[in-house]
Amino acid sequence: MTLQVLPPEMLEGPKDKIETKEAQPYWKPSSLKDGESEEFRLLGCYDTGHAIVGWQYASEKRRDNGELGFAGYVVTRSHPGQPDDIARETDWSKPDRPKIDGTFVKPRRFLAWVATSAARGRLEVLFIEQKSLREQLTEILQEIEDYTWTEEGLANFSIKISRKGAGLETSYSILPKVRKVPDKIKSSWEKEKDTIWLPNFFEGKDPFDGKQVDAKGLPAGGTDKRGAHVTPTTAKKKVEESQAEF
Repeated sequence: MTLQVLPPEMLEGPKDKIETKEAQPYWKPSSLKDGESEEFRLLGCYDTGHAIVGWQYASEKRRDNGELGFAGYVVTRSHPGQPDDIARETDWSKPDRPKIDGTFVKPRRFLAWVATSAARGRLEVLFIEQKSLREQLTEILQEIEDYTWTEEGLANFSIKISRKGAGLETSYSILPKVRKVPDKIKSSWEKEKDTIWLPNFFEGKDPFDGKQVDAKGLPAGGTDKRGAHVTPTTAKKKVEESQAEF
């Protein structure tokens, strides 16, 4: 018989972070090339667990050969400070791109929002790290008379995210366009909205596993109290039927 010496909780990873898996349907504006753009419709909001704000940093861990190596990205609810596993900066001025000991990559603030992709026709998580894009989107959402939401929490508009330039000359922009939500998307959202819960990021769980509950069936964990509280205003005026492409 083998005794379990340590309590199981001591073997678990920190509850306030999770390594992101890029193979899942996450989309970042940095994936665009110069002159490219993609269009999305925002689904849900902060109150429904479909929009959060957090921090992300690149991590490193010691490999079998004793050297530190990239170990994925870590998401935290609040600014992580300088954790032990944070990655060192890279010296881009040298051909072999060595790491610079004694330095660390600064954590980046992000906005994550569930959306449907016009190009791929599926639920995705927009993972926006660019401050300029977050500020532009905030301005758009404040135009509540023009860019409204349905009672179900679906945007009556789309956003086209574009990239211009490369390297240090890169700039991003968002162009909103009023579009009525098709019945097909409303029906699909009603079936799928509970399958994704972004606060799972902060509980060390997969957002695509849906809302977690405890043994009594009550919601587990909580929402990001440090995040921007975005509650959409429901539609107050009719949206043209001809603008309902997706």
